[in-house]
Amino acid sequence: MKLRKQKLINNIFFVVLTLASIYLIFKNRNSTNLSLSIMLGAASIYLAWALIYHKIDKSLTLPIFLEYLLTAVLVLILLLGVLYN
Repeated sequence: MKLRKQKLINNIFFVVLTLASIYLIFKNRNSTNLSLSIMLGAASIYLAWALIYHKIDKSLTLPIFLEYLLTAVLVLILLLGVLYN
């Protein structure tokens, strides 16, 4: 039961973070610096959430951290390519 609740919280967090970021990026699409700041902020929040979750779960290892870091960097690269080309 606890695992299902944590999965639900993680999914809600991810959806809210994604929707809020998309909304803010499209609302401020004329300002490239602000859009980049929003994307970097969302990536930082995503990484912080992952670190907190795995620290509490006691499963934080270097490969897990690198996976989250590389995922965040990949998403930033893809978004930069989509939004600025």
